[in-house]
Amino acid sequence: MERSVTGLQSGLVRHAGEAPERIPVLVVTGFLGAGKTTLVNRVLADPAFADTAVIVNEFGDVDVDGDLVRTARGDLLVSTTGCICCTASSDIRATLFDLHETARARLSRPFARVIVETTGLADPAAVINALTPGALPAHGLRDHTVARRFRLSAVLTLVDGVTGDLALDRHLEAVKQIAFADTVLVTKTDLLRDPASRRDRDALLARIGEMNPSATLATSFDAADLAALFDRHYAPDRLGGDAEGWLAIDRLTRPDSGPGAQAARPDPDGPGIPGRHADDIAAVVLRHPGVLSRTTLDVFLTLLQSIAGAEVLRVKGLVALVDNPERPIVVHIVRHVIHPPVRLDRWPSVDRTSRLVVIGRGIDPDGLTRVFATLAERAPRPHAVPGGRLGLALAGLAAAAGLAVAIPSFSTASADPSGTPASLEIQK
Repeated sequence: MERSVTGLQSGLVRHAGEAPERIPVLVVTGFLGAGKTTLVNRVLADPAFADTAVIVNEFGDVDVDGDLVRTARGDLLVSTTGCICCTASSDIRATLFDLHETARARLSRPFARVIVETTGLADPAAVINALTPGALPAHGLRDHTVARRFRLSAVLTLVDGVTGDLALDRHLEAVKQIAFADTVLVTKTDLLRDPASRRDRDALLARIGEMNPSATLATSFDAADLAALFDRHYAPDRLGGDAEGWLAIDRLTRPDSGPGAQAARPDPDGPGIPGRHADDIAAVVLRHPGVLSRTTLDVFLTLLQSIAGAEVLRVKGLVALVDNPERPIVVHIVRHVIHPPVRLDRWPSVDRTSRLVVIGRGIDPDGLTRVFATLAERAPRPHAVPGGRLGLALAGLAAAAGLAVAIPSFSTASADPSGTPASLEIQK
């Protein structure tokens, strides 16, 4: 730990009269479910990173990851919704400027470094261009202040060791995230225990190495590794390959570039830059004001995976269960892998509504919402009579037809070969 503290402080010492050292910005990216929030939580639990500001970006309209970043330093946490790479209201320069001005006005504590956690569907090109001097036009005081006070130190890309190959096969965003990284961390390797899984891991590592030979490749990370990333200076011109072309395309397709850009800048609350993600990928938010039973959650997730199969990329959320509604559980699903839910000590914010975000391909939001509401309304209460589970199961079968309609591509999707997921085991 001493090494990490030294590394973090080394870039902050300056002599009187010198210009302030620019604050390093570390971009943490990676496809849906790779473990970005888990890594950020681990960093924030380390006292050496106490003066770290965090920007958490969320795909869709509802912020869940912001609640899942467990930190008492609320004044140094900024959550944004709308993908940071294509929505004007999530512009990284605007967010950094607001952080700087808030600290300068002493409305928050000062910070020495910034972590930007992107959404799993982010194209890093837009963030890298925004933080690279001279890559994009500077409009007014805001952009000049950010260029003068912040620098991009590194891009850390996380790759799911279990589902990483599938993401690379089907999603260009996952490919770009590796191409722009100077460090790649393969996560969840502890789940790969049998010889076949280890061979798959080795093949994934080799594939990543071929895609980005210049990146540092790791399967574990500690505080010293993170500290070293803040001491770097990210250099886009060393990326080579496709990355340089993707950066150029981003600059050319932005609405705030080229002649007359100042007058043509997009509405901060407007739709942003079109065409960065596949049109059929959407985030559906499911809410329930009351408590849910364990059986309700089991039935819904089982139906979702059995019918939707690989079309569901990610499910995450906070749910109040009848046995202890004051301590919500955190639900995490990545494709066919259901991670054991973790029970929190308390609700992380004033919003105590049970909410799940389902990110998938070809999903009809209205249909999925109706199915979830049908199951939630029939949830057994704490003192339900025996047979409540059977009644809910019948309701689930009735709702299955609605879920099939909600996901038109269900007929070509298949459940995980391991079978229907078992009842969720909650980690205390």
